[in-house]
Formats: sequence, C-alpha cells, structure tokens
Amino acid sequence: MRFGHRFSLACLLIFAAAAAALAQGAHTLEGRVALPGGAQPTNPVKVTLTFGGRRIHETFTDLSGRFSFNGLRSGVYLLTAEGDGLTFETTAARAEITAFGSTAQSFTQNIQLRPKAGAAIPPAGTVAAEEFDPEVPERARALYRQGARSAADGKPEQAAAQFREAAAAHPAFYAAHLALAEQYVKLQRPEEALASYRRAGELKPDRAEPYVGVGVTLVTQKRYEEGIRLLRGVIEVDKNLAAPYLSLGYAEMMTGELRAAEKHLLRALELARPPLAHVYLANVYEQLDQPARAVEHLQSYLKGNPNAPQAAAVRGAIEKLRKKIGKQ
Repeated sequence: MRFGHRFSLACLLIFAAAAAALAQGAHTLEGRVALPGGAQPTNPVKVTLTFGGRRIHETFTDLSGRFSFNGLRSGVYLLTAEGDGLTFETTAARAEITAFGSTAQSFTQNIQLRPKAGAAIPPAGTVAAEEFDPEVPERARALYRQGARSAADGKPEQAAAQFREAAAAHPAFYAAHLALAEQYVKLQRPEEALASYRRAGELKPDRAEPYVGVGVTLVTQKRYEEGIRLLRGVIEVDKNLAAPYLSLGYAEMMTGELRAAEKHLLRALELARPPLAHVYLANVYEQLDQPARAVEHLQSYLKGNPNAPQAAAVRGAIEKLRKKIGKQ
C-alpha cells in the first residue's frame, strides 16, 4: 500500500513555507568545503547560511564536499561549516551577492575547515583519482581540472562539457564520470546523471559513491522501489556510510514502509544529523498514530533551526499535533 499521496499536514506546511521562502530571491550561492590541502571531507558537513544575524538556510555537503543555496537576494551572508568536534573547528566565511536586476546569477564561496589546536591533521588528500592515477593522460587531467574550476565557480553547463571532454579523452577516467554525473544532477538531467554514475560504477565497482548517486537520483525521480533496492544494497556493504540513509528513509516513507523508514532515518540522524530527517520522522510517527513522537522530532528540528523560514509552520504543526494528543 502506498502512502505517497498522504503526506501529513505538518510536512505539507513545512515544505510550502520553505518553497515560499526560496521564492524571495533569484540568485544562487555555491561552494565547496575542503580540508587543509584541498581534500574533501570523509563525511557530509553541515553548512549554515546566515543573513543579518539570522540563520535562514542550512544544508549538508554532497559526496564531493559541495553545497548550494538557491533563491537568495543581494546582500552579505555568512556561511558556517560545522566542525566535527575532534579534528576541525567550526569555520565561517563571508559571502557577498552583488547582483542588480532580476536576472538570476550564481556566486561562489568555498570554505576551508580550520584545524583544532593540537589536533592531528589527516595527511593532505586528493579530491579526485586523476591526481594519483598514472594511466590518465595529461590532456584528460587538464580538462578535468578545468571542469573542477567551472563547477566551483557555479557554471555547471561549462563544467559538464569539460568533464565530458575529459572522459572522452580517457574513457576509463573514473573521477571525470563521477564529476560529470554530479553536474547533470545540478542541471536536472537525471537520465544522463544515472548513465554517468553507472559508468563510474563499472570502472570502480568497489567504490560506494556511484551506487549512492544512482540510488539518490532514482529517489528524486520518484522511482522509489528501484532506489530502495540499490540503497539497501549499499548499506549492507557499509553500514557506517552516512550518504544513503536520508534518501532511503524518505523513499521508504513514501512507499508506506514506515518501520524501515523509521530505522533508517534514525540512523541518518546518528551518522550525519540532517535536519530533514526530523521532519520525515515526524511524518512517519504521525502516520503510525504516534503524535507525541512526531512532536518530539519537530521540536528537535526547531531546536537546531529556530530561525528557519519554515519555523512558524513547524510550530503550527506542533500545536495541531498536541491537540490530537489531547483528544486521545
């Protein structure tokens, strides 16, 4: 039995409010969180966007350390990348959007995590396989680096073209196929993204990133059963990989597998603390007729995001759920 059409009032209010907030501006702010030396973090990093001292958005970095905020007005913003509590400090960077008129523009601000005093810093890693793979010819390397720069500058069309050229110059170039898939996702070209992720998986079947990419893309396309099968396979291999759990739990929620969704969304919170996991869990518990637990998760969402654009809608949903509790 499917429950996808029965999204709860609480979640509908939250997402409607979020959509309204994003519609207030036209610009995009993108960037990448990196470790000293340029390596990508091994786990998703929470990035918060603040304007005028008020936290307005937050997200988690993707598999390559990238983040993006859409629907922004001109102004000066503060980006904050949350530290891990052990090796790196919470690190902030200033970003200025100086655009005139209504034409949408993209801006870029990267964040390099600051090491904690006295902490042992991991050795400088590399962002992609081309840095250490001697089989990749120099022309393909150069094209890949051009694509990486274009991606960091918020130019996905240009980046995709350069990654395509890099992959054509060396068809076994795993990093180019993976990076190309990520740009196709940004460009909302899911079938091409799936093809590139799958090619990367063929080249390196022992790497999790392509399989996660395919699974998450399938879920965003509402191909829930396919996404569930793939993402469940990923976590069978590595239960400590944070990336699959949020999308897996969401897909299970949408197909009515509520207990499985509960399990995987709780695991997402344990590993990476994505705020949306609280919203999805509230939906799950409301459908399971456990409004008190739904309230707990919406309160947890508010505790971490008190100034989110949808905060008022969340508070309204909590009040409705409390009235339901009072009638039980």
